[in-house]
Amino acid sequence: MSRIRAVMAGLAVVSGVLMLTPGAAWAANPGFIGACNYSHSSQDDPIVHFGKPGAAHLHDFIGNQTTDFASTFDSLRAGGTKCTMTGDASAYWVPALFKNGARVTPTATMKNALAYYRRAGVRDGVTVQNFPPGFRMIIGHQHAMSPAENQGITSKNIIFKCGPGSTMDLSAPPAQCSSGIMVISYKFPNCWDGRNVDSADHISHVAYPMGGGCPASHPVPLPRLEMFIRYLVGTAPIGTVTLSSGPYYTAHMDFFNGWKPSAMQYLLDNCINNGTDCGKNPMVPNM
Repeated sequence: MSRIRAVMAGLAVVSGVLMLTPGAAWAANPGFIGACNYSHSSQDDPIVHFGKPGAAHLHDFIGNQTTDFASTFDSLRAGGTKCTMTGDASAYWVPALFKNGARVTPTATMKNALAYYRRAGVRDGVTVQNFPPGFRMIIGHQHAMSPAENQGITSKNIIFKCGPGSTMDLSAPPAQCSSGIMVISYKFPNCWDGRNVDSADHISHVAYPMGGGCPASHPVPLPRLEMFIRYLVGTAPIGTVTLSSGPYYTAHMDFFNGWKPSAMQYLLDNCINNGTDCGKNPMVPNM
């Protein structure tokens, strides 16, 4: 959005960030979008198999460049990032993807993946809190034996579609994409129990909002992370899509928070909790 268009929309550009001005309307989707790229692949998993090198199926890592079996919040913060927003040193990873048995990495466009951080499911006026350092969570079920066993798919929080833009959401990989690009989207829960940065199953410490707020068991609202990951599958019929974890319905994704706390807090204050859609890769002052 240009500076002129921002002012006309009731926004001001301050230090490169779109900010709500007095009397401006609350944006439909307060938050921001960060672009991140594929970094590397390995059979490590610092959430499920922490401290055990090569103990997992093959993963594609996005964002942090140093993610391995021993990653911690401090090591992520010290490592480099493939995200455009330098404050985001988080690790994002998914099982490796195959089309008819051939490996396809998540590198379909110059922006391999988009991380949408939004205010979602909680009423206006409720303050969304920052991720605690080292916060971790998983969406999906890597051991699912059918689509019905993967709650991420049945709840439509994991969807497949053709990309790179907005097309029909599907519960299974599309048969063909005229763009040659297939997207998998993962919409994470954003209510936290307020105590545990992880849990034994890596899911129980978080929940989805209900009825405009977080449930009593998970009372702390967090930013809602939705990741869109892009694969170049060609314009011909796609065929069979599988993952290193098994069939397509074993789709899952891991998030290990490596955000600089002050950077995320700035984005919370000026975007998510300020009712402002700050757009893609908003600038954050050095803090």
